[in-house]
Amino acid sequence: MKKIPKFKTDEEAARFWETHSFEDYHRDTKEAEIGFVRRPKKTIAIRLDPDDIKKVEVIAERKGLSYTALLRMWIKEHLAKESRHIA
Repeated sequence: MKKIPKFKTDEEAARFWETHSFEDYHRDTKEAEIGFVRRPKKTIAIRLDPDDIKKVEVIAERKGLSYTALLRMWIKEHLAKESRHIA
């Protein structure tokens, strides 16, 4: 069984894994416990034109998203853009 070397930098690790297979080293690993914390969301209601909702639904479907996820994404993008102008 091969041992995973100790790396000094992320770049060194990246170069190693570009030329080596994890298959050869998987026994030298252990399970990691990862916990995710979801920030609470607040529900709001907004009024949109039905035609606009249909357009968003079509775009979201093409992107493989729900229309609410797409709207949240657009709002976050716009907020980030606008926030750059505030200071």
